Amino acid sequence: MHPQQKSMSSAEDDNFLFRRIRLFAWILITCWTLFICASWYWNYQAERKVFHKVALAEAHAVIERDALYRRWASSHGGVYVPATSASPPNPYLSHVPERDISTPSGKQLTLINPAYMTRQVNDLAKEGSVLLGRAHLTSLKPLRPENAPDPWEANALHAFETGADEVSAVSSMDGKPFMRLMRPFVTEQPCLKCHAEQGYTLGSIRGGISVSIPIQPLLDASSEQVAGSFAFHITIWLLGLTVTGLGARQLSRSAYAQKQIEIELHQQTVQLEEEIAERQMVQESLQESEAHLRIVADYSSNWEYWRLPDNSFLYMSPSVMSLTGYSVQDFYSDSELIHTIIHPDDRELYQHHTHEVDSHGQIQPIEIRIVCRDGEVRWIGHVCQQVFTPNGLPWGWRASNQDITDRKQMEHELLEQTEQLEEEVAEREAAQANLEELNRSLEARITCAVTDLRHKDQALIQQGRLAALGEMINNIAHQWRQPLNNIGLIIQNIQFSYDADAITHDELKLEIGKAMDIIMHMSRTIDDFRNFFRKDKQKVIFSVDATVNRALTFVSAALSSNNIKVEVEADTNVTINGYENEYAQVLLNILSNTRETCIERCVAEPVIHIRICEENGRSVVCISDNCGGITEDILPRIFDPYFTTRSPDKGSGIGLYMSKVIIEQNMGGHLTAHNSENGVELRIEV
Repeated sequence: MHPQQKSMSSAEDDNFLFRRIRLFAWILITCWTLFICASWYWNYQAERKVFHKVALAEAHAVIERDALYRRWASSHGGVYVPATSASPPNPYLSHVPERDISTPSGKQLTLINPAYMTRQVNDLAKEGSVLLGRAHLTSLKPLRPENAPDPWEANALHAFETGADEVSAVSSMDGKPFMRLMRPFVTEQPCLKCHAEQGYTLGSIRGGISVSIPIQPLLDASSEQVAGSFAFHITIWLLGLTVTGLGARQLSRSAYAQKQIEIELHQQTVQLEEEIAERQMVQESLQESEAHLRIVADYSSNWEYWRLPDNSFLYMSPSVMSLTGYSVQDFYSDSELIHTIIHPDDRELYQHHTHEVDSHGQIQPIEIRIVCRDGEVRWIGHVCQQVFTPNGLPWGWRASNQDITDRKQMEHELLEQTEQLEEEVAEREAAQANLEELNRSLEARITCAVTDLRHKDQALIQQGRLAALGEMINNIAHQWRQPLNNIGLIIQNIQFSYDADAITHDELKLEIGKAMDIIMHMSRTIDDFRNFFRKDKQKVIFSVDATVNRALTFVSAALSSNNIKVEVEADTNVTINGYENEYAQVLLNILSNTRETCIERCVAEPVIHIRICEENGRSVVCISDNCGGITEDILPRIFDPYFTTRSPDKGSGIGLYMSKVIIEQNMGGHLTAHNSENGVELRIEV
């Protein structure tokens, strides 16, 4: 193509590209404008919905207030107020007995019915502020002309007769916007006192109350919000236009620069084609030289190869067949074969030998074993050197492998004979030295053995102390978990009762007393565990029934919160001579485990039954539930230490074990468990 034609074609292409960029920019601006408009319209509609909900909520609040006033007054049959010019006797209540009464001092009182009271309250509201809502009592059969409905209220009253619960709308009153809401009045028993003669019956619609809330302040606030949203969207729209314009400008510049780069690349391509032609001539010369060198390598007795950086082979000498039993093609098709045939004991040496070089930077030669195709193990001397390209880049390794199996066998035989001779000499010298050393060090060895035994005894004592300390800490944690939960439940109940305004000072004092009892019990638990293994603990005579009640008091909040019923069948005369706090801890452990079982099994009506009696001069406490019992394979193991069927965060398996130790070792009793008719029963006999 003629250079002038090429220039004209390039100019046309540039104009076409710039036109497409401008078209794309206008399309993007149009889409951005439509998106901003849609976003603003959506925000506008959302603001109008919020405005309507707020206005309607205010109307609901006003109408609920008036309804509560009317319900209160209606429930009392109206209220009596002094008869004044502002509150004259209601002529429409002349049929009501005792409409007007006198106090013992002679003061005249007149009856104000709910409608009269509501009308006076609303008149006061109109005089107080223009921002307060207007309320109006009305009916299709009003006693007073002032209570006649306007057209909107009349339509609402007709809607109530067809079953509507309420009617609301935004309308104009006195040239100002109002939210209007109306609800019906249903005739109740107290209403018949004043309205029975109008023909109303119990449950009929006798009228309604309407409220009108001025919404001009809400409209002003909503308009400000809409204006702010509009300004924000305009700003975002202008910002998008600016970014689009700058992007189109930058894109045009980039297109122009890209065109210049394409011209330069074309020139470089022409130059590169010329260089490729020159290199092809050089390569043909190199191939001829390579053919000569390959002939020399192919006829070498050693195994020669050239391995590239990716572990593939560029060259492999045919002598590899006689040395390994594998053909050249086997190595070309499987680059990992070179690692496979190396003896497993020498693979690590082969993989890392290229990192060890001498003072001249040459890789150190190594001697390794290979496993031939027929399974024979042979020794080879491996020498390699790294190869670099003319540009100095790594180009793999050139290696030469020589069969040195015969030499290694001779070295091995000489080494075995030398080692055998050295062993005989060493054995004789060692025997003589052992006899002398045995006589000299016998006393020292005995002394050392005695010292070592003493150290071991001290270590065992220390381990025993640490184990006891760990067990005590685990038991304290186990004992405190349930009281802490009970304190939390008591505090939550106080909070709920306070929020519901359903707690008295005495009840609060009682709940705080329960929490303090649990805290004091936790404090005593520390002393009990501290004295757990002491021999000087004092036994006392205590009532089993009182101890059981004390334990139930500690867990009563937890049991009540889970709707667990407790039944106690007690002989109050049963006593025990033992450790009361430890006995109470056993009861707490059993009650806590039973409560967790009721929760896990989701029993519909969980019940814990406690029976206290005396058998053969010994106290007996039986605690049973209705949770279905324990499987026979697990029942014998429930008293084992750290055995539990629960997850780690719900139990450690130490509670029942500790309870059995307290009852049987500390108090000389028995703690057993067996399945009953509806669940499991634990029996404490002391």
